[in-house]
Amino acid sequence: MINTHFLLLKNNKNKCYFRYNSKDNQFFFQDSNDNIIQNYSATISINSQVFNLTYKGDTINISDGRMIAYLSYEDILDLAEKTFYEEGQKQVYDFANLKFTIEL
Repeated sequence: MINTHFLLLKNNKNKCYFRYNSKDNQFFFQDSNDNIIQNYSATISINSQVFNLTYKGDTINISDGRMIAYLSYEDILDLAEKTFYEEGQKQVYDFANLKFTIEL
């Protein structure tokens, strides 16, 4: 899905999810292990416990082994570039340059 300021990519094959809001320059990436990485601060409630992601590098470790992290957009794009696609899967989006590699 794409519109003027919003891009949403989902890879059903390995359960990765990428969201980019160009208006606010916000990136959100969920990897195949359900870890969440974002480049903005947030207050998050998990099982009635409140956590704050205030500074880059802040993480929330969830009891089931997953985590939520606040990283720079460069780190998120690097992670997405390396893990969004499975080996051998056709890459339709270039995360490093924020552009499609196929004609839409």
